[in-house]
Amino acid sequence: MNKHLLISLAFLGLLAGACAKNNTSTTGQTAREYLQLWIDKYHPGTAANEDGLYILNDVPGTGEVWNSEKAYVYVRITIRSLSGAVSTTTDENLAKQLGTYAKGNYYGPKYQMLGSGSSYAGVDAMLKGMRIGGTRTAVIPAWMLTTSRYDSQKGYLDACTSSSHLIYEITLEGQTDDPDADAAAYLEEYVHKTYGADWKAVSYVSGEDADGSFWFVSDTSAFAGTKHLETDSSVNLNYTGKLLPGETIFDTTLERVAKDAGIFNAENTYSPKTVKLASSYENVTMGSTASLINGFKGGISLLHWKGQKAVILFTSKHGYSSSGGGNAIPGYAPLLFELEILAD
Repeated sequence: MNKHLLISLAFLGLLAGACAKNNTSTTGQTAREYLQLWIDKYHPGTAANEDGLYILNDVPGTGEVWNSEKAYVYVRITIRSLSGAVSTTTDENLAKQLGTYAKGNYYGPKYQMLGSGSSYAGVDAMLKGMRIGGTRTAVIPAWMLTTSRYDSQKGYLDACTSSSHLIYEITLEGQTDDPDADAAAYLEEYVHKTYGADWKAVSYVSGEDADGSFWFVSDTSAFAGTKHLETDSSVNLNYTGKLLPGETIFDTTLERVAKDAGIFNAENTYSPKTVKLASSYENVTMGSTASLINGFKGGISLLHWKGQKAVILFTSKHGYSSSGGGNAIPGYAPLLFELEILAD
């Protein structure tokens, strides 16, 4: 093969982020060489900071400074390749521009647990010095896109197995040690402001004290003196699920509500669901649904009369936990459900 062609192919391989090792360079070294070529071409004069990150833009916030002792941050994130292709975004407007927007998807800040085994080393490093309300854009090099932690840049470079560098844009909106505790405090304030100060948190688990993570709001005065439904009764239930804060509707049995919320799907059947009550929340079932989150089952277990309406609110402890529910519900999200057992 022509010598000049060989040289050209080798250079193209470097620019493509080839990871092959040879006798004189490691994957990390090859990745660093390519990234420096890219920086010199597209952001000349930009130097790497002590963590190996290249800060491309920094809009300072006015809130408290990020505290590395906090276990979680509440952030908006957009991730791009060096070519500019967006792989992830929580920005609704950007998703619309890209044509990837979906009405039922959640757009907004999300909780990110920090530290070894939970977040990329480069993300933790990127947060250094940021204040709440600030937005920072940086190139995180391939060797910092790891959940492992090393004592030096050399340690990261030696352990590097990829040449895929990424551009992160992060807006810091909050920080906490316990998202569920924050959600419980939010729910108490929300309930008292929306429904009145007399309501108290409850528990749907027999023998368990209320801890502020579950609320049941229902005016039962019209049913005073009437007999409860049998615990094994089958009833028809309408419900609407909302994401808090913001009360964004993500699920409903009511066609009109689905259309108004912009989540209508012609393939879905909008009609009341058949629910079988039980003396314990664990045994509540709904049609052929294989599994229901505990908060939803717990709320149904507290319904006792046909025609009864209720609003239940709970933290992710009773919902979808840290993993969230698909694209519609982010991790640690508190939820609200409006429930109604039909009279007939």
